[in-house]
Amino acid sequence: MGARRDRPRISFEPTGPASGARKAVAFLLGSLLWVAAFWLGIVLLGHTHILRTLLVVTVLSWFFFGIALVCGIVMRRGQERHVPR
Repeated sequence: MGARRDRPRISFEPTGPASGARKAVAFLLGSLLWVAAFWLGIVLLGHTHILRTLLVVTVLSWFFFGIALVCGIVMRRGQERHVPR
């Protein structure tokens, strides 16, 4: 336990928040990379039922996560409008 006290405290402080457009682009590019990796896996390993099922489940989960992300952004902006400055 003594070794933990000797370590300097490191905290991450971003220079600024990412814009909504950058978040959306990062989400889309990340999704495209995963789909490309799955597609390559299907091509190289053969068209097995499990790989196609994994691809479909992954794409659907990204779709629902994207909807949740958009809903969260809209709700947060709505709450920020009501905060007095």
